[in-house]
Amino acid sequence: MLKLAVCDDNPLFLQEITEVLEMDRRVEKVFVYENPQNLLKQIEKSEKDFDAIFMDIEFEQGENGIQYVKEIFRMVPEIQMIYVTGYHDKYIQQIFFADANLAGYLMKPLDKEILEQYLDKIHEKKNLRSVFTFSVRGKTHMIPMDCILYLESNNHRVFIHTENGTYSIYDKLSNIHKKLPSTFIQCHKSFLVNLNRVKHIEGNEIFLSDGLKVPISKVHQERVRKSFFLYLGKTI
Repeated sequence: MLKLAVCDDNPLFLQEITEVLEMDRRVEKVFVYENPQNLLKQIEKSEKDFDAIFMDIEFEQGENGIQYVKEIFRMVPEIQMIYVTGYHDKYIQQIFFADANLAGYLMKPLDKEILEQYLDKIHEKKNLRSVFTFSVRGKTHMIPMDCILYLESNNHRVFIHTENGTYSIYDKLSNIHKKLPSTFIQCHKSFLVNLNRVKHIEGNEIFLSDGLKVPISKVHQERVRKSFFLYLGKTI
């Protein structure tokens, strides 16, 4: 199910697109914002976890949605972005050069068929991100992200510890981290842990739901604790 946000200062357009989105069976919730600053504040506080954001480009107060999209991408790069505008090509170059996980460009007035195509794209991409795919000796493995407990780097190999066993691949931990959702955080130069499987933190160790323990290095302690408490806030 998709959690979406729409940010636009036109009340009529907000109402129209929200009604269409809420009728789609794949959409769980639509959050509405008339001010991009309010949207950004909630993302900064990790109060909302969106799969995609429909962002207006030109606001009446002179604010530019493209700049906010850049900031959102810096904080949560996996959020898919769809720009919304009534101008056909005025912002094409700005959009092209802006850092963003761009999923589309929606014109006003609203075209419901085009919107449906974007929802297909967003939903498909989310499903791909829910599975980690890798190859071992020519065999392709697909593991649900939620089944991964933690990842460990040792001697040029990465060990993927899951609830059903351990897999090893030749790669860098940093490369794999880029392919994982934000629930995977680095707690040590050699470890990534899945926040979904963390039971509690005690001292310099993370205790997982399966009784396993993962170390926290001193340099990562503060950020790990902050990430865990923010995650708990989302799940309460």
